Amino acid sequence: MPELSDEQVFALLHGQLSELVGAQGKWTLVPRSENDTDVIFHGLKAHQIAASLTEVLRSETALLRGEVVAEPTALPWTPAPISVWAEPERAASNAPVHLPSFSAAERARLVA
Repeated sequence: MPELSDEQVFALLHGQLSELVGAQGKWTLVPRSENDTDVIFHGLKAHQIAASLTEVLRSETALLRGEVVAEPTALPWTPAPISVWAEPERAASNAPVHLPSFSAAERARLVA
């Protein structure tokens, strides 16, 4: 079974990280100070970076093996009209709204 070489893995990861925090990246890195208490944001950003790196490795490995990777083309549920989100008290008087419920596996997949 074909595998990515160490050089290919490095190039993929370096490319993704450069897009995020490289010279022209979307984010900048600064050393953490003692006053920095935004652990939730940092945890979420670390999760997002890990998910991005995992996706690029998965996609490139699948491509190397000749596998077809299908991306979801639509939401697995029908969202409520924007008025329900913007004015919930007004929308409640008009009609019942059924919000989607997701299993733990579906929530994990949607977040990643």
